[in-house]
Amino acid sequence: MHRRPGRSTGRLLLAAVCIAVALLPPAALAADEPPPPVPAAAGKDALFDKVFGQRARATKLRQIDLPVRFDGQELGVVPARLSGDPRTAQVDIPRLAELLRDVAQDAALDELRRLAGPDGFAVPAPPAPGRIEVAINAADLSVQVTVPPDIRRLVRIDVQGRSDAARGYLVRPPADLSAYVNARAAIGYLSLPGGGVQDEGRGPLTVSLEGAVNLKGWVVETDSYYREDGERRWSRGPTRLVRDFPDSGVRVQAGDLTYPVSGQQVGRPLSGLSVARNFSLQPYRSVQPAGQRDFILETPSLVEVFVNGRPTRTLRLSPGPYNLANFPGASGTNDIQIRITDQFGREQTIEFPFFFDNQLLAGGIHEFGYTIGYPYTTDGDNLAYDRDRPTFSGFHRIGLSDRLTLGAGLQADRQQQVAGAEMLLATPIGTLGVEPSVSFGAATGYAATLGYRDYRTGDSFWQQRTTTAQISWRDSAYGSFGTLDPDNDIALDAAFRFSQPLAPDLTATLGGRWRENREPERVDGYAMDLTLRRRLGRTASWDLTFSHDRDTDGERETGAYVSLRVSLDEGRHTAGASFDTVRREKRLDWRYQSLEPVDQLSLSLDATGASGSDRLQGSAGYVHQRFSAGVRHDVVERTTGGTENRTQANFATALAYADGHVALSRPISNSFALVVPHPRLAGRTVGVDPVNGSYLARTDGLGPPVVPNISAYLVRPLLLDVPEVPLGYDIGEDRPAVRPGYRTGTVVPVGTDATVSLDGSLTGPDGQPVALASGVLRPVGGPERQEIQFFSNRRGRFRVESVRPGRWELVLVGVEARPVPVEVPADAEGVLPLGEVRLQP
Repeated sequence: MHRRPGRSTGRLLLAAVCIAVALLPPAALAADEPPPPVPAAAGKDALFDKVFGQRARATKLRQIDLPVRFDGQELGVVPARLSGDPRTAQVDIPRLAELLRDVAQDAALDELRRLAGPDGFAVPAPPAPGRIEVAINAADLSVQVTVPPDIRRLVRIDVQGRSDAARGYLVRPPADLSAYVNARAAIGYLSLPGGGVQDEGRGPLTVSLEGAVNLKGWVVETDSYYREDGERRWSRGPTRLVRDFPDSGVRVQAGDLTYPVSGQQVGRPLSGLSVARNFSLQPYRSVQPAGQRDFILETPSLVEVFVNGRPTRTLRLSPGPYNLANFPGASGTNDIQIRITDQFGREQTIEFPFFFDNQLLAGGIHEFGYTIGYPYTTDGDNLAYDRDRPTFSGFHRIGLSDRLTLGAGLQADRQQQVAGAEMLLATPIGTLGVEPSVSFGAATGYAATLGYRDYRTGDSFWQQRTTTAQISWRDSAYGSFGTLDPDNDIALDAAFRFSQPLAPDLTATLGGRWRENREPERVDGYAMDLTLRRRLGRTASWDLTFSHDRDTDGERETGAYVSLRVSLDEGRHTAGASFDTVRREKRLDWRYQSLEPVDQLSLSLDATGASGSDRLQGSAGYVHQRFSAGVRHDVVERTTGGTENRTQANFATALAYADGHVALSRPISNSFALVVPHPRLAGRTVGVDPVNGSYLARTDGLGPPVVPNISAYLVRPLLLDVPEVPLGYDIGEDRPAVRPGYRTGTVVPVGTDATVSLDGSLTGPDGQPVALASGVLRPVGGPERQEIQFFSNRRGRFRVESVRPGRWELVLVGVEARPVPVEVPADAEGVLPLGEVRLQP
């Protein structure tokens, strides 16, 4: 039997293949198999291989700056030394501790610094309870920092947010040199019945000038006067030098002073030196007790603050310790509730009361005023100084705690000395105040005042009541400062007032007073009154008062007073009527005032009918951004017969200067801002703070806009508007803010020379549009300018806004092409078409 050759040959080939496969090395087989999975460590090391290379990684450390991340935020970069194994990476410990100084407590940072080697570098320690954890993330080459909540730095949060008033604004600094002068002029005319009286006819022209110059915080302010019929037509008023120290809240004055007093002290004109704590220099600092509470968050949480049941502020906070302070409460006892909801939905509530009184000082706060000088008086048109009578006036108050404030004061000269003390104590039932005082020298005696006030708040109107009371006693020989021959007929003076809402729109107030008389031929006096006040909707209210009193002569009087007041047309018009049975007087009045900030017109008319005399008064006023003017006319029916007519006209303006810029303004109250348009905006309207279609100030033929009513040390945002700005023009910062000092001027520029918008299409060397590309317009030579970023659309079209004149070049990011030169002419404005911009390789 013969075998078929085809089957035998196939078997031989199959056997040969099997033998060959068995003899092949394993590496040859692996070439056709899928690669085995890469270990996780090898995948993390791939970034090291790419940055440093395997050979470098295995042989030496390489130094590189790594980002530091904490709670998902990047704090900065820290030098690190890396090798092939991320676990052996070294970190610059002192630099890391510096980045964490606002995050972790000092003790935790000191423990971290102890890890540093002689050169400052160290391998981060393994995690441990209560310690800062530092780890190298090899996946993205970053330093990850974890700080346990209990060792994080305490974060203080002002619930009212007053300390953040400047956040989000570009605050312009005050000018180095600024000045202003307010000029006010008045003249009158008098017509008397019968004529021929000396004072009849036109009265003398009077002018007052109020000036201030501020040179880098040093302020000289003075007043001067002109009187047409004066002994000397020109005379000087008080003049002083003022220097503020806002960081400490201290004001120093020299010259004719305006100084503070406290308690029963008396302010007398003095010329000399004064050093005083002035809290208006720190308006965003809380100096009265406003409540505070500390707590620690273990996880990210939602914190809600309620004051007297009303939601006040909502915060999303990270883990760590917090101090919430400065709660916005009303005078009296306030109930605070802090509701904490963590990321798992668990709630925790912290409740506590706090007592607010604007006369109390927070714990550790000092208030003082020390003044020494000579008294002066105004004698005719001169200031007369009594240099034989040096005088001291001083007081000091301190908040020993949030509930207790103590103070003491002294006023003295060669003839008289008056010393006093003060104690204010906040209790659950209200604030108690005691002010004893004693006088020596020309008048020796004693005095004391006991005061009480309580302000209640709550959800119900029944809980919103106010109670005040005061009792004062004076010895017959006690003399307040400046009174050398006292005559204190009243020994005891007691008064109280209680106010209670009876309904949401009805409030009743009961008051009384008792005065004990020392004179045997006189009687004690008293007075009582009950007032009902009710709101009638949103625009009207009426008052009804019943009163009864007895004076020290024994005369009794009982009467009633009723009034009605109505407001119309969003407050532009107000009208009122009243009737007083005690004075036997009837009155009707009407007021009109437009709501525009400038070009404001005001009118008033008053008609009064009294026993034996009737009066009609009318006035008109106008406020322009550069001046204010007004006129008033009174018609009085005299008891002796005939009619008296008196007319008074006044005019006021101001001249302002700041760092070389001058403008007219209406009178300046304290500080001002002078808005200076760029020359490119010449002839165009520039307005400040648009309201109801008008501006608080705007450019006109008399110069740039001036904002004249800015309070010192408060952040005042300004909204700048250029309605006719050219297309593509950049006016710069249109929402700046100023934070002036005392009597300062601030220059606020508006507009730039960035008047051009470039428009064109990008095409590549092949003529195809360069779609969705990004680039920058880079300045070439000339003055320093910033790069401007731009993008192209799908068709290669691009536009670059707010470009200044000069030489530029277009540079594409990620595209191999030469920069494209662009020149913007000096007189260019609006859109400058570039057409097709072809890139060159």
